[in-house]
Amino acid sequence: MTNRNDMLQIIFSLLLTFVVMSVQAQEVFFQTDSALIRGRITDYSSTMGFQSLSVQMVDLFIDEHKVVSAEIREDGTFEKRLLLHHPVYNWFFTSAENIGKKQVPFYLCPGDTLNITITFNGKDIPQCSYSGGHADEVARLLQERTEYLDTYGQCISFAGDIPAYNHWADSVYTARLGKVEACATEHGFTPFERHLMRCDESANFGLAYLAYFSQIQTKLEQEDPSAIIKEGNTVMENLSLTDNYEVLRRLPNDDPLMMTSMFYPLFLNKLTFAAPMRYPLMVKHAWVSDDSRDEVIEDLNFFRNQGYQLFAADHDVMHIQLLQLQRIYEAIGVWMETGEAEENINALMNFISHPQIKETALQCFHEQMSMGVAYPLPEGPGADFVREILLKHPGRYIVLDFWAMWCAPCKKEIMDTKDFRMRLRERSDLRFIFLANENHPERTDYRDFVRTNLDGESYIAIDDNRFRQMQELFGFNAIPFNVTLTPDGRIVNNGLLLRGVEAGYDVFIQQLEEIKRICENHEHDEE
Repeated sequence: MTNRNDMLQIIFSLLLTFVVMSVQAQEVFFQTDSALIRGRITDYSSTMGFQSLSVQMVDLFIDEHKVVSAEIREDGTFEKRLLLHHPVYNWFFTSAENIGKKQVPFYLCPGDTLNITITFNGKDIPQCSYSGGHADEVARLLQERTEYLDTYGQCISFAGDIPAYNHWADSVYTARLGKVEACATEHGFTPFERHLMRCDESANFGLAYLAYFSQIQTKLEQEDPSAIIKEGNTVMENLSLTDNYEVLRRLPNDDPLMMTSMFYPLFLNKLTFAAPMRYPLMVKHAWVSDDSRDEVIEDLNFFRNQGYQLFAADHDVMHIQLLQLQRIYEAIGVWMETGEAEENINALMNFISHPQIKETALQCFHEQMSMGVAYPLPEGPGADFVREILLKHPGRYIVLDFWAMWCAPCKKEIMDTKDFRMRLRERSDLRFIFLANENHPERTDYRDFVRTNLDGESYIAIDDNRFRQMQELFGFNAIPFNVTLTPDGRIVNNGLLLRGVEAGYDVFIQQLEEIKRICENHEHDEE
């Protein structure tokens, strides 16, 4: 009888835990509202080597990745307002070298005002104390700074075949969850903290798990770039079999708390380009997509069917719905130019079965459409810097190219397009401006590179602080990145790309003239 009572008590406790977790997880999800972070760094001085704190933010509904920075005042205080569609569990970092470190972790919900006091004491990882918002609910978790296991490196370097990998990965995931439970017990986590940490670890593991498959595809592409679009490629066909990804089915794939993790957008990106979701489409389209409504419908149906098989589900899994949203968003630019955006979006949103995801997505899409084909430069610390650039080149469309010496693809793109850009210099309506993330422009290698590859062109070196301002202003996370500005300082949706020269000079100029026509007509319509 005692054992039976004990077992009933355990079952009751588990059920209560699930109820608590469910209520807390759903309480503030999919509410669109701003949130404010106020902070203070004790004994702050510019000699500490940083003037801002940054965080990598992703809007999953419009597939926007950007770095958001908070400028630190002389007294060590800072504040940053963020627009959120759901809670986030993330962290601020002080420099590029510290992006992967949980220097200043935070948990933030829409509508929150969170206060953080940060003390470095000469250490890379500071002590942090929190108040306001939902800080009390995650106070113990935010103090836990255990480094994430190097699962990504282990997965990407696994030498065995797919069955062996799945057997190994299954045991790794079990061990990871065991460490979560041990940590939660040791530090007295609440049920919600335990739940949040478990989802965070699952998102991190999902990213690492898919890395094994992506490195096989990368090696194949390096040997033969056309292999990933060739029908009948045995390696790609094997990678495309959904049953090969069996460990994915163990993740909490419909738990919205996975979306809070800073690892989740990376996991979703890996899933987007995983062979089961990509190879059949690449064979079908062969790199070319017209973004017509019928084509997008075919792609959305394909994602849905693959999702059922990949996750062994009989419903639309959360990840797949977000991939479908991204596919719709990819086509919005074309639909806006043809005047079909609103009609197509309203029709295709029937693919999104989750009512709150659908409602939030529609709100985001309509906001994007209201911006038009070109929208005003947003206000921010870097806006005046951009306006100064525009004033130096009146009457021209400006393409800002963000690059760095540490970015090999950036330098290759600049070198490969040098001759093409020479022809563009003859035009009075266009100018490329190259902005290098370079803290030490006096360096010999930097000076030699720009002298050889950018001689006679406009280039500017910007330090880390200015670079992060640009990332926030234009909403980008990775480089190379291009943004096109009209002569009056508006940002062009679907602007010119430096790599667009691959299509040839005539096609590139045709794109420029089309952008000019659309932007000028849009400006006339507004008047």
